[in-house]
Amino acid sequence: MDADQKVSHLLRRLGLGAGRLEVDKYLPLGVDGALDRLINYEKVPVGQTPQVWEWYVQQDAKYGLDPTRVRSWWQYRMLTTDRPLEEKLTLFWHNHFAISGSKCDFGPLMHNYVDTMRENASGSFAVLLAAMSKSPAMLRWLDLDQSVPGHPNENFAREVMELFTLGIGNYTEKDVQEASRTFLGWSLRYPIYERLGGDQNQKIQGAIEHGWPLVASSFSPEMRDFGHKTILGKTAAYDADTFLRVLAYHPITAKRMVAKLFTYFAYDNPSPATVDKFVKIWFKNDLHIKPFLKALAESDEFWSEKCIRTRVKSPVDFVVGQLRQVGFGPRLAARRPSNALPTQSMLPIAQDEVGQVARTMRNQGLDMLYPFDVSGWKWGSAWLTTATMLERIRWQDFMFSPRGKNGAPGQQIIEQLVSDHETKNSSEYVTTILDIFDVALSAEKQSLLGKTIDGLGGPTKAFANVNQASASMRRICKVLFSSPEAQLC
Repeated sequence: MDADQKVSHLLRRLGLGAGRLEVDKYLPLGVDGALDRLINYEKVPVGQTPQVWEWYVQQDAKYGLDPTRVRSWWQYRMLTTDRPLEEKLTLFWHNHFAISGSKCDFGPLMHNYVDTMRENASGSFAVLLAAMSKSPAMLRWLDLDQSVPGHPNENFAREVMELFTLGIGNYTEKDVQEASRTFLGWSLRYPIYERLGGDQNQKIQGAIEHGWPLVASSFSPEMRDFGHKTILGKTAAYDADTFLRVLAYHPITAKRMVAKLFTYFAYDNPSPATVDKFVKIWFKNDLHIKPFLKALAESDEFWSEKCIRTRVKSPVDFVVGQLRQVGFGPRLAARRPSNALPTQSMLPIAQDEVGQVARTMRNQGLDMLYPFDVSGWKWGSAWLTTATMLERIRWQDFMFSPRGKNGAPGQQIIEQLVSDHETKNSSEYVTTILDIFDVALSAEKQSLLGKTIDGLGGPTKAFANVNQASASMRRICKVLFSSPEAQLC
């Protein structure tokens, strides 16, 4: 593999897709430099990212606080970020700590939830587990806000062991009952409703001005259970922190988390020997995610044939990845004034396109912030069904259809193809298009794609002008993205 191919592989797995525009940003850094930039993303400027308030505020200057606005804010970040691994890790943790806006239907709950995952995404798993467990959304989602002495709610105690750490079969019902006592005292506050005077809009304005949250976790010591509890065979005066630390550092948790992270970033079913090798790295680095990912990206497994272009793209990889490949993110970000205030709505700027991203991904099986249940989504080949494949093929109609004064989302690529129409033949256009979208096709399939261009009248007709090129790309990409190769990263 040459440097171009290696950087592409890094971007597929540790980023939000490769493609020529994305690769060209990283290639001058070399392979090691590209890996460093991806993993040490905190060194990369965030840029002028809209605050979530800009998604809450409506065009009538009133505020809507539903979770779909948080979803739009997050998807906009995915489209425009220069820190793709940050968002890809946040998505991983969303699937691991699966919480839904269907129950946590107060948008600030879900905003805090996403921020907590992002802020701790590449740090210590023990710190992340504690932060997520005490987050307002988790307290609401698994009913800790309804837990009282004498009648502790067991939902969280069960799920934190079954889903977030140990897994089924590695704890007992007695462990659940005892562990449920450790979180007594944790509940929620809603400062927006506690503040006296003014309507909801005025209260939100006060929150923006003074920087206080609309929802927060709270702890009442007088509700705590100070007694000894017997959990996983050991008796102690466990509280929430000591209980979660035992779970985080448990050897079974380490194997589960290493296997899950390896599968997400590399390939399915790693061997026991491979898992054991990375478990040692996990513990050596005190459960920190960043050194684990660096070791993974430098491993033989990561660069093996078993890993390269073998993972089925998730809807995020497919939809967000393609929009980044055609340069849509910077064009979208450029619409927002550089001096925008939190009281100015993002809806006129990005509601249409970002809303379509959400609808398309939902139709492809991934409704961000709305998982089916506490177990999250099934990754890998489960993304591909007859219905989701049809959605993937239809996606090109949105990508290359003009949308008023802003043009098509793929406008930059359309204009590039038009500028070349008198100098490139069909075969050269195929090479260009495959390079744009980072798809590897056999010579036979490339020939078939070339015949599709020929059937449109050849390059001089198919790409004669913007309107013609838009229509041609819809036809060509429906053929391209119906191929198995286009589904893999």
